[in-house]
Amino acid sequence: MKHLKWLTTTDHKTIGTLYLVTSFAFFVIGGVMALFMRAELARPGLQIMSNEQFNQAFTMHGTIMLLMFA
Repeated sequence: MKHLKWLTTTDHKTIGTLYLVTSFAFFVIGGVMALFMRAELARPGLQIMSNEQFNQAFTMHGTIMLLMFA
């Protein structure tokens, strides 16, 4: 019950903390996707992901960094 109260709060300090934590989490997720893409492009012929997975990661990275983090 305590966690539910914390998630449904109207206190501006708690809302700010929730926003910062969520924003940082999406920043880390987007950053990890960027690292995977950079690793894929580091050397010719290095296949960490398939072409389809790379395109999906590129799209998800852009969506997360544009809509969720910013």
